[in-house]
Amino acid sequence: MNLSRTNRRILIVVAVGGLLVMLGTLGKLGPVRWLYDHTLVPIGQGFNGLGSNTSEALANVGGVRNLARENVRLERENAELRKKIAADAETRRDNELLRKQLGLEVAGTYREVAAEVVAFQPDSYRQFVTINKGKKAGIANGMAVVSEGVLIGTIADAQASTSRIILVTDPEFKLTAKDQETGATGIIRGQLGSGLVLDKIGQTDEVKPGDTVTTSGLGGIVPPGLLIGKVESVNTRANVVFQVAQVETSLKVSRLRFAYVVLGL
Repeated sequence: MNLSRTNRRILIVVAVGGLLVMLGTLGKLGPVRWLYDHTLVPIGQGFNGLGSNTSEALANVGGVRNLARENVRLERENAELRKKIAADAETRRDNELLRKQLGLEVAGTYREVAAEVVAFQPDSYRQFVTINKGKKAGIANGMAVVSEGVLIGTIADAQASTSRIILVTDPEFKLTAKDQETGATGIIRGQLGSGLVLDKIGQTDEVKPGDTVTTSGLGGIVPPGLLIGKVESVNTRANVVFQVAQVETSLKVSRLRFAYVVLGL
């Protein structure tokens, strides 16, 4: 009987299977099993581990790339936030300056010209700042200038479109002033690096630490009632003709950005 090729293959497979079963029953498959366990199994495990390691490596590379992109994005966001915070702080400061000035305008009835400080010219002795408004805006020499509600100086040199301000801290600055609480008058003058001095106070006049010093309105075009500062201490020695008071000003020259020239009532 002629068997087809397919049937022969089936018979061979069955015969080999039966032989392996018989050899396994008789305990004759030990060498074959040892060869399988010590060669084919480790090789298979090696390929499996290699595949796992490769997958992990590829995943790690992808993760590093994602982290790099995320870091770039976060750095950009941080830069934008830093710029926004700086801009917000600057805006808040400007608004605070304007609010203080608005409070001064509400309290008084003075006409003012707002200007921006465009130059600061300090040296070892004199102190001036320049603003971007001048005669065209009605500004004239001798007019008072305030910032943040405090007198900072007077106009020393008005030009067409700019003006130079002599600051109260300049040793050459002089202006009549008074103690707002007691009415005692004197001459306020600059003292470079150590605040202001209220000089020429009569011996019988009363001036106390903590009193408010304002402009007196005497002897010029500066109106009365502009805040200058607070009395820190008073020299009341009996052997001098006049009393002298140290006056503290809140003026911070390095922070000046806006100035308001008082034109008058």
